[in-house]
Amino acid sequence: MGIFVSRWIAGVTLAATTFSPVVLARDLTLATGRQGGSQYPITVALSQVIEGLPDIDSVTLKPGGGTSNVAAVGLGQSDLAITLSPSAVDGLAGVKPYPQPMADITQLFALHGFKITTLVAANSDIKTFRDLAGKKVSIGPNGWTINTMSKKILEMEGMNVRMETLKPDDAVQQLKDGNIDAIINTPSDLYAPFLDLATAREIRLVPLTAGIQKRLIDENSSFYLSTWPADSKAYPKLVNTVETVSYPNIIIANSKTVSDDLAYRIVKQVVESFEKVADSEPSLKVLKLSDLAVSVGVPIHPGAARYFKERGWM
Repeated sequence: MGIFVSRWIAGVTLAATTFSPVVLARDLTLATGRQGGSQYPITVALSQVIEGLPDIDSVTLKPGGGTSNVAAVGLGQSDLAITLSPSAVDGLAGVKPYPQPMADITQLFALHGFKITTLVAANSDIKTFRDLAGKKVSIGPNGWTINTMSKKILEMEGMNVRMETLKPDDAVQQLKDGNIDAIINTPSDLYAPFLDLATAREIRLVPLTAGIQKRLIDENSSFYLSTWPADSKAYPKLVNTVETVSYPNIIIANSKTVSDDLAYRIVKQVVESFEKVADSEPSLKVLKLSDLAVSVGVPIHPGAARYFKERGWM
């Protein structure tokens, strides 16, 4: 009898093992930025963190960047992507160069922001943004986002300046040498050219007017207000901080290929392993975890929203 029972138990155990449901691992694709750019190492770190989930076999990085990443997710060619929030908002609405609204785009989480700043020497007679009128101001190279944005802001204010289209390192050197009066740029919180400048000489931030901030945010839902820099101690000779208009890198997901449950678990995994992600980009080291839930005009994936609500961030 004992032998019979033992064999019966062994048979039941084998059957349970044989017919228990199997969770199949899946592969994900993540559209990244160009190698050498700041987005690429972030996506490498994210892919490694996400691959820590038991049902994710691999996360394949797909070369891309900018608008092409938004299109890749919107058209179902990639599950995830990194992009700037204005590009995602335009893709969602189908604004050119997108051929149609990318309705399946959702935001998983936000990353570090890029913040509109105007820097002058601390002893400059430029006290307000309007004092830039007639001054020699670097607005970044033609074709750069900040170049276009600077021209838009100056037009909003009805101002003319003597524009210089310098790259950041060149602009910093020219300000050090006294050959230009100001730099307008969109640095992240720990931005190497400005860290260098703030080590060499005392500098001061000139805030945008409240009216310009409101107009920019009203016109583009991907913009929000934040403080630059997040950590003023990182800039030894910067004498002030400002609240300014910002827009972040974000991770977007296709709402049809990334389920609510998977989105929840990806965001949870990223938050719980954020130190590993932050090692890929200095500005992420000063990002508050609650800022991952910042809304920038793209619907937050329901799975991500569930996690953020559990944390009290939404």
